[in-house]
Amino acid sequence: MENSIYIGLSRQTALRREMSVVANNIANVDTTGFKREMMIYQSYPEKAPFDRTETQFVIDRATATDYAQGPLKVTGKTLDLAIDGPGYFTVDDGTGTFYTRNGTLSLNDQNQLTTNQGHLVLDPAGNPIFIPRSDDAIVVTGDGSVALGDEVYGRIAVVEFDKVAALKKERDSLFATDAQPFPAENSQVAQGQLEGSNVNAIVEMTEMMTIHRTYDAIKNLIDSEGQRAERATQRLARPMQVA
Repeated sequence: MENSIYIGLSRQTALRREMSVVANNIANVDTTGFKREMMIYQSYPEKAPFDRTETQFVIDRATATDYAQGPLKVTGKTLDLAIDGPGYFTVDDGTGTFYTRNGTLSLNDQNQLTTNQGHLVLDPAGNPIFIPRSDDAIVVTGDGSVALGDEVYGRIAVVEFDKVAALKKERDSLFATDAQPFPAENSQVAQGQLEGSNVNAIVEMTEMMTIHRTYDAIKNLIDSEGQRAERATQRLARPMQVA
């Protein structure tokens, strides 16, 4: 009798976690280069002592990232860059090398190319890129080369991975991995554009309503089972009627 209540509670716990994931997706619908997350569920079978029935509990095992490319939006800004394809920019936050698709770039006070969080943008050799001045004359070509007039000052490292699932999402739209990247073969840098989030707000809102309805349905089931258990206990506790 209690098994159905425990199973319902395990499902509600998973739904609360899923609601947090969906809410985070919606909160980042306008975040440049953001990749939506999804829940991964797993059933956990368990047999009670002296019972042949197998109980299937619900476990929220982990979250998975949707690496699909978001829409490219034209901004017209010189140092707004997007990647058309599966590639990633290579950056250094001061603690190590990370990867990102957020191409909102600028120059720091040392005239080094950085992300909007201040992380250094690296070239293929792992070095920062120095540009003597920031103006509309800066041209970034499809392969990531950065030029002022006829002078090329570096090339932004754009890399790809055999398995994007090896990338682990970190803070500030950064990804970390132990996997070995290789120079981009199927990606092009687009100047004056940014990649939007791949979150579809309508889909996420629909999912949120579905989660809410499912949570309420399970609550009603648990309440019903609790009342049934209480009635059964009351009946069993009645004094035996002697004829």
